[in-house]
Amino acid sequence: MKCKVCRGPALAGFPAHNANFCAEHLDQFFLRQVEKTIRRYQMLQPGDRVLVAVSGGKDSLTVVDVLDRLGYAVQGVHVDLGIADNGFSSESSAVCREFFTARGLHLEIYSLSERFGRNIKDVGWRFDRFCSTCGMTKRHVMNARAVERGVAALSTGHNLDDLSAALFANLMRWDRRYLAKGLPTLPPEGGFCRKIKPLALLSEREITAYALLRGIRVVRAVCPYSREAKFKRYKELLTAVEHQSPGTRRSFYEGYVKAAPVFQTGGQAAPPLGPCAVCQMPTTAPVCTFCKLWRSTSA
Repeated sequence: MKCKVCRGPALAGFPAHNANFCAEHLDQFFLRQVEKTIRRYQMLQPGDRVLVAVSGGKDSLTVVDVLDRLGYAVQGVHVDLGIADNGFSSESSAVCREFFTARGLHLEIYSLSERFGRNIKDVGWRFDRFCSTCGMTKRHVMNARAVERGVAALSTGHNLDDLSAALFANLMRWDRRYLAKGLPTLPPEGGFCRKIKPLALLSEREITAYALLRGIRVVRAVCPYSREAKFKRYKELLTAVEHQSPGTRRSFYEGYVKAAPVFQTGGQAAPPLGPCAVCQMPTTAPVCTFCKLWRSTSA
């Protein structure tokens, strides 16, 4: 296997691009792909301040690494959920802290236990949709921090595998609400910050190769409450198609991005947003769900 650029020994091969790369040219390829995605979907301007939501996994840490190398002013926020099982939260926080310290970048560890005297288990155990409660909590904190700091955008580590599987699932249900919001860039509307996904066109395989090349240490512990089966079957189906026809996953998602305006018009109007009476973040109710769960003494 030879590098497509220099013809030397290749480190990794990417069938979707019909290319193999040595270490040097894999690095160049990956940076170039992210740069193109940022320009194509008008995510950032040169030197912009961007807040990255980090979990300790390869995707979010890779976003930080790449955006920092490309010259953006990167900050990070990590939500410490307080999950002691498997040492999950302690390892996640430690990995994020180590990563940001090594690069001289600012990271905020937002500890639910320290702020509210309880963790995600204390709040989430009463709900069948534990993962939804966790997701809502993290989204609220990330949006609030991005708005408060006045950054150009909030970045997440969603990759092509994630986005295409979610798209597939939402198409199976014809869920117009989510089909309207699966874009690489979401504008700042209704009190929500601008959201971007710089890895939107890069696969798990490509990100893993880059993370290994860069020596990025990631969390090994697995959340004991994770329900990975939700999109697993859709990922498996898309992976099978991708194996037979490399590049299909990317074409599927890029085609959706072009067609997304169809789902943004003609559907049921979203409920009007107003400021939460407690935290001032946008909500459809007098008090947002986050404040009801975390700031209520009866929660």
